[in-house]
Amino acid sequence: MCKGDAVHRPYFFISLNKVNYRNSQEYFIRLRGLYLLSNVDLRFLMKYKIFLILLSLIASFPLRGQLQIKPPPDQGFEKRIRKYIDTLSISDTHEHLVGPEMLADGFFLDFSLLLLQNGYDDLISAGMPDTLYDKLFNEELKPSAKWKIVEPWWQNSFNTSFNRIILYGIKHLYGIDDLNASTVGPLSEKIRKAYETNWFDRILLDSCRIKYLIKDGNYMPGRDIYVKYEKRFDDWLLLSSKFGIDSLAIKQLDPIYTLDDLEKSLTLAFEKELKKGMIAVKVFTSYYRTLSFEKTEKEAAKKVFRSLVNGDMDFRIAMKDAKPLQDYLFHHLMSLALKYDMPVAIHTGLQAGKGKIIDNSNPEHLTNLFVLYPGIDFVLYHGSFPYGGELSALAKNYRNVYIDMNWAWAVSPTYSRHHLNLWLEMVPVSRLIAFGGDAMAVENVYSELILARNIISDVLSERVKEGYYSEDEAKKIAKMIFHDNAARLYKLE
Repeated sequence: MCKGDAVHRPYFFISLNKVNYRNSQEYFIRLRGLYLLSNVDLRFLMKYKIFLILLSLIASFPLRGQLQIKPPPDQGFEKRIRKYIDTLSISDTHEHLVGPEMLADGFFLDFSLLLLQNGYDDLISAGMPDTLYDKLFNEELKPSAKWKIVEPWWQNSFNTSFNRIILYGIKHLYGIDDLNASTVGPLSEKIRKAYETNWFDRILLDSCRIKYLIKDGNYMPGRDIYVKYEKRFDDWLLLSSKFGIDSLAIKQLDPIYTLDDLEKSLTLAFEKELKKGMIAVKVFTSYYRTLSFEKTEKEAAKKVFRSLVNGDMDFRIAMKDAKPLQDYLFHHLMSLALKYDMPVAIHTGLQAGKGKIIDNSNPEHLTNLFVLYPGIDFVLYHGSFPYGGELSALAKNYRNVYIDMNWAWAVSPTYSRHHLNLWLEMVPVSRLIAFGGDAMAVENVYSELILARNIISDVLSERVKEGYYSEDEAKKIAKMIFHDNAARLYKLE
């Protein structure tokens, strides 16, 4: 070899050590370039051929697992973690439960109760016509007649997570293995008999171990000890007609002639709900408009307001045209939440039903609020499906952002499992909240909670196995996300 080879070889080996290559092809492309630069003798290259090939293959493999921080766990840790999770008290942060008193006067004290609302959404997604959907909700029908309507669409959607949750519930709570023409009658009879007892509270308090439950909308009389509520103010935030303004005036028995009057009506409504026991503000607007709430000048809001009050009773404007007024009122609502130290829960991600604009609910639209209102705790619902990555970045960057996984378990167990792993890596555990069923029937709360417990137990056990968490750390995480974080955030204890 010539003298020059010795000069270039150190550079050659340094390069191998410092550069990671995606595959062996890239490796040898780089290697060829180095050879040309260094005039390495071909015989030298062939001599180390096997070594170089092995090196390139090693470089192409990703690292397995996580950093091993904790020692290997003692045998049986998976069962101990799961047993511990099963004993935890639950802070359930989001439900739409229909109480037994209301069910007794309705059309749904049969198998169709379990389809509210998620099951029906998937029937619609499977192609159920609107006419049939409306008939189910507006006519008193026998279980067999309901099943004849539902069956073709159930056969096309029985596979979904929403509907597997229903099947799990009827199996484990009512001893019915399937939903079909032969079972809807007996199942409906069992449901009717169950609701003649204290079934509703027994499932929630005993079977689910729920200590606190936050209901969307209004309180449930007689259950104030454990059922709390969050309140929507959509009548103001979605205002787009003269009829809407007049309705607010009638509701509050106070005329609304100016924008100041409209602001005052929102303030009075807010303070009234505080006295009744409201523990959080709920924002539901992404079903109808974007979550982008710009800081709006009062004059721009006045202009929209005047156009509405000067119109006739049927006068209505598009959401985009009403946006300055809506945005202005939203920020007034935020000022009230800040004044009274009230968390703000926001529907983000997938909307139930059909024909919604998914991008309206992208949590990135909310970024300005996190900056403008550092004193408000914003709780982003449903794991923001399908915007889990965006949600991760927001929660990591803004300390007033909480991730609430309610309903996400039912939407997609796979998504929930994956993103729980991601959020545990990226977000302080104090700002993760595990559970809310977003359900109308207690049976579905039960099934979804089982699913959440299964996934969380699996994820934490896998991390313990890897040495990423200790067993005690895994248990601590479970307790915080299932109960402690929500109880602290909503001042439940």
